[in-house]
Amino acid sequence: MVFRFIITFLAVGFINDRIGYREVLTQTLLVLIVSLLSTLIPPGGVAGILAVLILAHLYSLSLTAAAVGLALFLLLMLVFFRFSPKDTILLLIAPVCFRLGIPYALPVIAGLLFLPTSAVTLAVGYIVIYFVEFISENRATIEAASEDQLGRFRFLADGIMQNRTMMVMILAAVFTTVIIYTIRRLAMKYAWIAALVAGSIVQMIILLVGDMMFGTGISVGKAFLGVLAGALIGLVITFFAFSLDYSRIESTQFEDDEYYYYVKAVPKYLAASPRKRTVKKISTPVQEDRSVRQDYYEDPYADSQEDDLYFEDLDSFTDDEYDSGLPEDDYI
Repeated sequence: MVFRFIITFLAVGFINDRIGYREVLTQTLLVLIVSLLSTLIPPGGVAGILAVLILAHLYSLSLTAAAVGLALFLLLMLVFFRFSPKDTILLLIAPVCFRLGIPYALPVIAGLLFLPTSAVTLAVGYIVIYFVEFISENRATIEAASEDQLGRFRFLADGIMQNRTMMVMILAAVFTTVIIYTIRRLAMKYAWIAALVAGSIVQMIILLVGDMMFGTGISVGKAFLGVLAGALIGLVITFFAFSLDYSRIESTQFEDDEYYYYVKAVPKYLAASPRKRTVKKISTPVQEDRSVRQDYYEDPYADSQEDDLYFEDLDSFTDDEYDSGLPEDDYI
């Protein structure tokens, strides 16, 4: 609940910073209320609230912008709920990562913790975010074309369809997510680390090639630092979600009526809990029946001369001496 509150608070702050055209929706009290409400509803409801918030700001700017935004959201929601409806949390994290300057961590998170279909969720999030960014950067142009509604609509549509930076980012996110997921599922040592390294390298290569081919204007230095930050976040996720002790690998096999099974078991790193040592005190009764113990352990002939002979010179006796020299009970 605390995590969802923080994510929603930062996401609403991102929207208000970019397109906060309706001032009543930017008040701190309302932002806190929305963030608290997000802790009581599922992530899909939170995404719906953010979409309504964006549309309200767009309506304050232009009816055409709100209409284009509504059509875009309906189309994206159909695609989203068709492929990956369980990855809504990625939609909430996306604006937070963009606001913090680490959007390159999104495909790392998706590949390590979700399915390959999470790439669809990332694509939906990227389109919404770049649409908001486009509205924020071209506010003056949109307001100037107040009489030409058709021209404004075309301008907004072109801003989405011809955004090459968005296309390169989506392409990098899709390939990175699929590669990280595929490698981390392999039965090999340090699979998550290998997936993290390979995915980060692929993402950086796609960003560089896309910038050279399409002139996206992506800063190489910022991209490198962002990919590095994403890799560090992936290491933290790996530590908590997939920490294995490869020095204690065990292999076993068993069978049933239809199959033979060959299993390699890799134990997890677990925090060793301190052993509880208990000391059991054993005490004997203070008063004992000494007569029973004496009858059981002591020889009745301990004080007799005949008994000394029995214990000391028993080996030197002959059979006749046994018969004549000792009582029958002692002999037995």
